[in-house]
Amino acid sequence: MIGRFWRDQRGNMAILFAAGFTLSVVVAAVAVDAAALYHERRMLQAGVDLAALQAARQPAAATEIVRAALAQAGLLADGAEDLSVTTGRYVADPDIAPAARFMPGQGPANAVRVTLARPGQLYFATSFAPAPIIGVEGLASVTPEVAFSVGSRLASLNEGLANALLGRLLGTNVALNALDYRALADARIGALGFLDALAQELHVTAGSYTELLDMQADAGAVASALASLTTGSARTLLGTLAAGGAGNRLRIGDLIDPGRLGALAVGSGDAAVDIELSALDVLTAAAAVADGSRQLALNLGAGVPGLAALKLELALGEPPQGGSWLAVGPQGTIVRTSQLRLRLSAQLLGGPGGAGVNLPLWLDLAHAEARVAGASCPDAEAPNGTARIAVRPGALRLGIGAIDTAELAGFGGPLPLRRARLVDAKLLRVEGSALLEVAALDPVMLDFASAEIGGQAVKTARTRTITGSLAASLLNHLELDISVLGIDLGLSKIGITNTLTALLATLAPTLDLTIDGVLSALGLGIGEADIRVYGVRCSTPVLVG
Repeated sequence: MIGRFWRDQRGNMAILFAAGFTLSVVVAAVAVDAAALYHERRMLQAGVDLAALQAARQPAAATEIVRAALAQAGLLADGAEDLSVTTGRYVADPDIAPAARFMPGQGPANAVRVTLARPGQLYFATSFAPAPIIGVEGLASVTPEVAFSVGSRLASLNEGLANALLGRLLGTNVALNALDYRALADARIGALGFLDALAQELHVTAGSYTELLDMQADAGAVASALASLTTGSARTLLGTLAAGGAGNRLRIGDLIDPGRLGALAVGSGDAAVDIELSALDVLTAAAAVADGSRQLALNLGAGVPGLAALKLELALGEPPQGGSWLAVGPQGTIVRTSQLRLRLSAQLLGGPGGAGVNLPLWLDLAHAEARVAGASCPDAEAPNGTARIAVRPGALRLGIGAIDTAELAGFGGPLPLRRARLVDAKLLRVEGSALLEVAALDPVMLDFASAEIGGQAVKTARTRTITGSLAASLLNHLELDISVLGIDLGLSKIGITNTLTALLATLAPTLDLTIDGVLSALGLGIGEADIRVYGVRCSTPVLVG
C-alpha cells in the first residue's frame, strides 16, 4: 500500500506548488525586511549627515542642534537610540591619514562627528530573528577663513616725517597735516571693493581677482581707486594725491591676498565678503611694498637745543614671498611686513672740551610674520567668530657704530658692529659702540574675541617688555675708548665719560620719537607687531567622513 502511494503521481503539481509558494513567501518576507532595513539605514544616514552639517557651524551647541535636527526628522522617537556627538578639529591635510584628520576634543573646533545606533524595524522576521542594530556615522567640517593684517599703528603721526616718508616711498608729493591723516584713517573701504576700483583704474573688465593680483599698479592708481570709494575730505585728499603723478609701482598681490575668494570674477567681491579697511592703512601699506627707490635720506633739521643736525637714512627690503600685508584665508595663512634698516646721524654741540659730538645710531629690524593658528565660525554667542593668530615680531638689533651705505642697502645678513668715532677733536678722540638685541624665539599667541573683531581692535605682540627709553637703554650699553693726543687715558677717562653720557642722554627722547615716528608711518614696531582681525567667514559645511 505504501509502495503504491509512492508510485502514485496524481496531484504532484499541487504539492510542488504549495511547497514552492511557501518558500517564495519566506524569501519575499526576508527580502521585504532587508529592503526595509536598507531604506531605514539610508534614512538614518541622511538624517545624521544633515544634523552634522547643521552643527558644524556652531560646535559649541552641537549636541542641542543635533538632537533638534534628528527629532524634527523623526529619528529620535522612542528613546531607544544610542546617540553620540563629538566636536573637535578636522585638518584637511593630504599628508595625514584620513582616519587621523579628525582630532576629537581639540580646539578651536571646526568639525562635528555624529554617531547614531538604533534597533531596525522588522515586519516578517520578528518571530524567528531579533531586530538588528543599525549604526551610522556622519562627520562634517567647516573651514573658517580669517581676514587679518600685520602692522597698523597710525593713530598718531608726526605729519612732517610721515609726509616725507610716504612721499618718497610712493614717488609722489604728500603734504598732509594731522587732521588730514585722521580723516584718511577714519575713511572705511571694502577690501574687495578696493580691488574692483583698482581694476577699473587699470581698465580690467574681465578675469578673476587672482589674475588681477599678478598685475602692477602705480601709487597714483591706488590713490585714485581709494578716492572713488570715499567721500568728503578723504576723497579730496586722495584725489590730490592721485593728481600728484603716477608714482612708484607695486604688485597688487603684495598688498592684498584674498585667498580662495581670488577665484571670484572681478566685480563680484562686495557680494561675497565684507572686509572694511582704513584708507590710510592701504595707502601706507602700498608705500611699504612699492618697488621704487627703497632707500632714502632725509634731513630732519635741528629742533632740539644743542642738536646741530639730524639725518635719517632708510632702506626697505623686499617683502618676503608668500605673505601680503592683508590676507583672507584658513589656518596657516600668513601675512608679513618688510625688513627695515635705518640709520640716524646726530650732531651735538657742547661735548667734552667744547668739541662737537657725532652719534651714528642704526636699527636692523627683521620682517614680522603673523599666521592664522585657529578660528571659530560666527554663531549666536559670537556673531563675529573668534580667531587665534601666532605672531613672530621682527627681531631687533639697535646699535651705535659705523656702517656704510652699501651695508645699509644689503639685507644678506645682520649689520656688523664696528666702533664709531664720536668725538674727533685736535686733542681729544672718543670711539664707541653699543648693541641692544631683541628676538622672539617662540610665536606670541594673540586671541581675538568676537567683540574685539567687531571693534577691529589692534593687538600687539612683543618679544619682551623693554622698560624706559630704547635709546637710553642703548646708551647704557655704550663702550668708549678715549685718548688725548693719542695717549690712552685709562681710568682717568671717567670724567669725560660722564660728561659725554650726560650729553647723549639729553638726545635720547629725540631719538626715540624719531625712530617711533618712522616706524609708525610704516606700520612697524621695535621688536613687536600690530595685528588686526577684520572678520571671520565660514565656507559651507561639507561632509568629510
